[in-house]
Amino acid sequence: MIFFEKSQPAPASLVSEKLKRSGTYRQQDVLDRLVDDFKNKCYLCEQDKLTSINIEHRIPHRDDVNLKFDWNNLFLACPHCNNMKSDKYDNILNCTVKTDEVEDRIKLKLDSFPMSEVEVVANRADERTRQTAELLHAIYNGTTPMKTKEAESLTSKLDAEIYQFQQQLRSYMEAKKHGDEEEMQSLRRKIGYSLQKTSPFTSFKRWIIRENPKRNAEFGNLFEVGE
Repeated sequence: MIFFEKSQPAPASLVSEKLKRSGTYRQQDVLDRLVDDFKNKCYLCEQDKLTSINIEHRIPHRDDVNLKFDWNNLFLACPHCNNMKSDKYDNILNCTVKTDEVEDRIKLKLDSFPMSEVEVVANRADERTRQTAELLHAIYNGTTPMKTKEAESLTSKLDAEIYQFQQQLRSYMEAKKHGDEEEMQSLRRKIGYSLQKTSPFTSFKRWIIRENPKRNAEFGNLFEVGE
């Protein structure tokens, strides 16, 4: 998970739809704003360019009309993550609230070896962090045979993205070794893009940088460029 700033105020349709007997939050202005706010990425797994979209309630509404139409409770999710979360996980971190520090509290890692599981580490012991880590582990690694198959499809995309990012880092260090300033600048721009919120699986790539002091010194200042 990664921090996204939620735009305000709420889409106008939520106010009028909330007053209707059979009102719905699945309105065009709501969807457009969510796609824009979350950069067309699932807020949980972070895959991008979603072709199948769910509007997800971070806190299950359970027919509570206020929670159902609360703009701050509506998030963009892929079907896999929305189904995995369901009503079971009702106290997870909020990636649109900066003080929840989702990028610090959850560490995500995938080793570039065949058949590796995604490693999800809760960096704090509180219940919300623990529950969020448990959900993300289920999302990336699966729980049932069917969900594991879906997770394999997801981690296949993740593996390809991480491999490409690692190649960028290796190429940069090779260019630096040979003093090729032009190539270094070109690769630095590519690495910078890979670390932005618009890029898929951003949190995984940021942790590759953050967990190594030398990489962090070299690239850590690229996290917020252009954001």
